Amino acid sequence: MGRFGTWLRVFGIVLCAVAATHASGGKVSGTVIDGQTGKPLPGANVQILGTTRGASADRDGAFVIANLPPGRYSVRASMIGYRAVTIDGVSIAEGQEVRLAFALQPAPIEFDPIVVVAGKAQQRLDQAPVSISVVSARDIQQRAATNLIDALETAPGVNFIGEQINIRGSTGYTFGAGNKVLLLLDGVPVYASDTGQFNWDMLPPLDIEQIEVLKGAGSTLWGASALGGVVNVITKTPSPEGQLLFSWTAGKYDRPYYDEWRWTDPDRLHYTREDLSYSRSFGPLGLRLSAGRFTSTGYTQLGDFQKYNLTGRADYRLPNSARLTLYAAYSYIKRGFFVQWKGQNDPYEVDEANLGNRAATNQLACYAKVVLPISARLALNVRGSLVRTLMGNQFGPEANFNPAWGQGFEVQTDWLPHSQHTITAGLQYQHDAGSTKYFGSHRGFFVGPYLQDEWRLRENLRLTAGVRYDRYQIIGGIKEDLFSPRLGVNWQPWATTSVRASVGSGFRAATIVERYLELTVMNFKIKANPGIRAEHSWAYDVGLRHYLTRDWNVDVSFFDNEYWDMIEAHLDLIRGQIQFRNVTRARVCGVEATSNMSIPLDVLGRRWTPGLHLSVTAMDPRDVKWNEPLTYRPKVIGTVKADIRVGRLQGEIDYRYASKIDKVKIYPINQRVPMKFVDLRCGLELGHLTVRAGINNLLQYNYAPMESNLMPMRTFFVGLQGGF
Repeated sequence: MGRFGTWLRVFGIVLCAVAATHASGGKVSGTVIDGQTGKPLPGANVQILGTTRGASADRDGAFVIANLPPGRYSVRASMIGYRAVTIDGVSIAEGQEVRLAFALQPAPIEFDPIVVVAGKAQQRLDQAPVSISVVSARDIQQRAATNLIDALETAPGVNFIGEQINIRGSTGYTFGAGNKVLLLLDGVPVYASDTGQFNWDMLPPLDIEQIEVLKGAGSTLWGASALGGVVNVITKTPSPEGQLLFSWTAGKYDRPYYDEWRWTDPDRLHYTREDLSYSRSFGPLGLRLSAGRFTSTGYTQLGDFQKYNLTGRADYRLPNSARLTLYAAYSYIKRGFFVQWKGQNDPYEVDEANLGNRAATNQLACYAKVVLPISARLALNVRGSLVRTLMGNQFGPEANFNPAWGQGFEVQTDWLPHSQHTITAGLQYQHDAGSTKYFGSHRGFFVGPYLQDEWRLRENLRLTAGVRYDRYQIIGGIKEDLFSPRLGVNWQPWATTSVRASVGSGFRAATIVERYLELTVMNFKIKANPGIRAEHSWAYDVGLRHYLTRDWNVDVSFFDNEYWDMIEAHLDLIRGQIQFRNVTRARVCGVEATSNMSIPLDVLGRRWTPGLHLSVTAMDPRDVKWNEPLTYRPKVIGTVKADIRVGRLQGEIDYRYASKIDKVKIYPINQRVPMKFVDLRCGLELGHLTVRAGINNLLQYNYAPMESNLMPMRTFFVGLQGGF
């Protein structure tokens, strides 16, 4: 990292000098205030729509966006907790400064937030050509989420099998190796280089601004692993003013449903999560530091864990609107390793022979980004990243793992050759390395140039076309060439309606573990498969988003995801062997519908704000070759969320449903049931503090998403959140 960091600093200095020489154009400045109180809104986001240009309001609510090419623009101001405002037809001439004033009104939810995952540039959600869902910081706070899984489990089209995320049935369950969804941290991949797995505890929920979920293949812009979807976690920028945030949550597991299932004193089973974050800006420099601890006894034997995380972010405004961002996140996890239950009469216990299974993981993920406006029409983005993951003692006290290293580099240009075109082009490089006695020492790399043009044919019609070429190579081993084209369109025939359609391809090469692991676990022998090929997909999506009223929208999507050479774990129960193989020509097609409604009412002299959020995804995950269901995929998933706010009091109830999984691998004849979870929460705001309490799995429902692993029983929690 030392040489890499030095090289990056030198490169940034050179480009800053170029930017200082050539930047030109017009300027937009102004203020953003609260429309009810008239107070400034520090941190409000101001975006020039259709471009990559934007800024955040300072402590006085003031903003400046410089180096804009002459033309007519739409300028949008937004902030969490407020309804966004867009001013259209803003004309900018060479050397001209235009001042704007935004007054934002408070709003219970944000219907069309700004997203970046669709095209590597900020754009309105309803102008994207692909299906995207957004989880906001307010959603995360209201759920009292303790990690990213808690934050994502009610997102439309998303469900988890264990800790593996499925977007529209993409992944299933692969025993902890490989994932058909790409996880990004501020647009930077953060998967473990040997297993391809995610550390869902890497970030404290307190640091998250919003989470974007792109559904379908996204390899044209994001490269490897964006096969079934992309999850982009956007972290909070440092506050213009000194801001201290904290969150504390404590939970207690209820007694098991049957007395016969007791394996210990249930009164001792609990968890606690604490997070603290401070941010402040000093002139052009903004800093954010966060620390968190999450400990639990678990609700099963070997379910206990201790998790610690430390994150830091620095933003520095360079001359001529250039920006430098440095980010680092460190996570340490020490935990028991529950593989499967002892038996159906002892679902919370493990076999005595496995009581020594414990795992320890520490991970460091960091990146550096430089954004340089070279001229009024050209901006350059450069980033370098590093992910170091070290596992230990996962399968027994004698186990021995070495660190896995992932190093990435990317150069991206955003060019506005014409007022109707935004061209995004770049080159991405990713080097992965892992070594242990279980799979040897291996290194591989991706290198991929990409190009995309968003063409605004008319003010309400956008066409997006892109292509990417990737060379994937295991050093001393397999070489593969992969193409990922993409085409999308977004049409807004009326102000209340947008129609989208897209087709794109994705790919994922097998991880080092899937390719080379040789290991015996609980009488199963995992065999290596060095010749396994990359899996790839085509995703087709047609959708409609319509506002029935100002505070009520519906969104419907029809999707068809076709997979070739899908990598699945093949179990030979007779020989007791597991091997990852290209076994499946698969297809997952279906329909997804969501509705969001929040209508303020005045009742008995008080303002009541009820909200209702519905989502259902019906799909047919099928192995086309053998005409049978894909394993570990439900056919229907859905969520109903109802909430109400009265003054400083709020309450929410969630119902999460997943249909019975048709096919599993290890115990296919065992009885399976659908998932039916009800969660109940309430909160009370007391000045700068919010007190929360709730019950998860209110009805004490017993559910096992994969064999021999029960989800948590009813859990009670209380929490305290605040900011000063």
